[in-house]
This record gives sequence, structure tokens and C-alpha cells, in this order.
Amino acid sequence: MTTHPQGSHPAGHDGHVAVSPRKSGRSLLTQAEWVEVSGALKLSDRETEIVQCVFDDMKERAIATHLGISAHTVHTHLERLYRKLTVSSRCGLVLTVVGEYHRLSGIRQPEPARV
Repeated sequence: MTTHPQGSHPAGHDGHVAVSPRKSGRSLLTQAEWVEVSGALKLSDRETEIVQCVFDDMKERAIATHLGISAHTVHTHLERLYRKLTVSSRCGLVLTVVGEYHRLSGIRQPEPARV
């Protein structure tokens, strides 16, 4: 098991961290943390479900099947999420959510490398 110095990992307030890279991405945050982050980002319940599926690296069709909606509807939700959060990709979406979690939990963001 990998250990991390205090405050240097995306652990929840209870200190849990996903250890396996194949473990569910949504487990990186507790349910309460998801509620807090989605509230801060003003995400609807459905948008939060979509983001959690993106954290699990699910593709549009898999998300659609999981949520019982069409792939077209998933695509529309993703496009609206990108606009809402001013990102242009799934990676940007994940980084925005993780950044907001860090902001809310007081985890210090690393300074960008200077060239």
C-alpha cells in the first residue's frame, strides 16, 4: 500500500484513499464530499452522476446504460458540463472537480513549475 505525506493526496476527511488504479474513481471522495463539491460547482444531481461516471472512466455508451438514458443525452450532458465549468475535455472536467475538492478541503495546490 502506498502512503502519502499528510495533505499531499486526494484523501477524504476520514483519510481514505483509493489504492488500486482499477478501483472506482468515485470512491476517491466520500458521498458527503461529492455533495459538497457538486454544490460548490452548482451541479445538478444528474450532472453529478455523469461526473462520477467520468471519474470511473466510463465511455458515453456505458454511462448511458448505467443511468438508463441515451448516449445522445449523455453527450448533451457532457457538452453542457464543459460549458458550465469552462473546460473542453473529460480531463479538464476531472481536474476542475479535483481542484474544487482541494479548495474546499484546504489541501494546498502545488505551484506550477517555472521554466
